[in-house]
Amino acid sequence: MDTDTSGRTPTALGDPQADGPALGLLLATAHDAARAALNAELRPLGIETRHYGVLATLDRQGPTSQRRLGALLGLDKSAVVRIMDELERLGLAVRNRASHDRRAYAIRLTAEGRRLARASAEAAAVVGERLFGWLAPGDRERLVSLLTGIVDRAGGTSAGGEANRP
Repeated sequence: MDTDTSGRTPTALGDPQADGPALGLLLATAHDAARAALNAELRPLGIETRHYGVLATLDRQGPTSQRRLGALLGLDKSAVVRIMDELERLGLAVRNRASHDRRAYAIRLTAEGRRLARASAEAAAVVGERLFGWLAPGDRERLVSLLTGIVDRAGGTSAGGEANRP
């Protein structure tokens, strides 16, 4: 039984104020909760967070290659292929051979994909306001700075010698 009376919320690994693994678990828990909240808001639109990321990126960037899309979203090639298979099946995006390189695909949104990209952006804004609207501007800036630092440090090489994905 947990008898911590310090006012801190321990994780399954311990106190996130005191040790890195517990803080990492808290960060992962926050990520999972945010993703679940966004998925719940997107569910009525028939998509999930992974679809939203691709739709929003294509809406903002315009037609792009699968390789560039993966790089922009930090996704590996197989993940982009799976997501694109789903988006094509839903009639939201199409892949065509790139005119400059027949080995590559150019991805673009369909008219329905553009409509859904904008509707999903509105849904994401609702979740964003619920999750982050309470932060003062300085707190938000600090959070962005801290998260960016974590991403930068995680992008190095692990003890196993594999590069971590940002």
